[in-house]
Amino acid sequence: MTGPTDFPEPHGMESAPSEGLIPLKDRLPLGVALLALIVAIAALVVALGDSDDNTTAAVDDQPEATAVTPAPVTTAPAPIPTTTIGTVQTLPPAPTTTSAQQVVTATTVAETDEGAEQRLVLSVVGIGYDSTLNVREEPGGQIVTKLDSAGTGIVPTGTRQEVSGVLWHEVHAAGVIGWVSGDYVTPLGATVDTTTEIVARLGQTPSAPNLAALGRAVAGAVASEEPESRVRISGEPTVGELSEVTMDVVGQPDDSIRGFRLHVFATRNSNGTFTLRNVEGTVMCYIDRGVSAQGLCN
Repeated sequence: MTGPTDFPEPHGMESAPSEGLIPLKDRLPLGVALLALIVAIAALVVALGDSDDNTTAAVDDQPEATAVTPAPVTTAPAPIPTTTIGTVQTLPPAPTTTSAQQVVTATTVAETDEGAEQRLVLSVVGIGYDSTLNVREEPGGQIVTKLDSAGTGIVPTGTRQEVSGVLWHEVHAAGVIGWVSGDYVTPLGATVDTTTEIVARLGQTPSAPNLAALGRAVAGAVASEEPESRVRISGEPTVGELSEVTMDVVGQPDDSIRGFRLHVFATRNSNGTFTLRNVEGTVMCYIDRGVSAQGLCN
């Protein structure tokens, strides 16, 4: 028989005391090392926290971290709308400025053109003295100004346009540029005394109960049936020591003379009637033909 100490040890037990067990004499250095590791980690955490704080402070102190860079982006556009608005507000109305400049230009060119026989200037013709001629921004467009029946000093630009059978002319007139119907503007030529011719055509010196009737009688001496003349009292009748009325007769069977403006002067009789004294006739010419330096229709 064997003794208690002779029993064989269980299988695998011989290595058990040495696996996963650290002898007491070796645990103290390991604990010290572990404690040192914990302290090192804590120090690292504190160091990292200090590093973040220092980084933030440094960024705030650096010029590039301030709003210097974004500032131009924010402030630079501000003057642009301010300047633009100021410019627009101080600009005069475009139509007035443009018209004034073009009128001056046209006048300067005409005055310095010494080779021209005569500067072409148009006058309003063929409308009643109590009417006006519309100047429009375009043919048939909005009215930009109006000219009275004695309006003159109208300078054509040379641009024309036919609309619905009406020939429109672009002109400088009354300080603006606009369009007028060619039916009511024309260049005027020389003015001469035509009393003898008028009386000869009428067969006698005419008299009438009023100036309007006398004017129509005188106009009848030069009016045409084909083409039919347009006869208008273009100058208001005035009664005085020498009474006066102006008649426009537009439309003549002539490719050079377009019509006549007749300044009719009369004396007032004791019975209130008016007798012709004399007539001054101004020839009307065609725009495309113009007027010579002598005042004759070309």
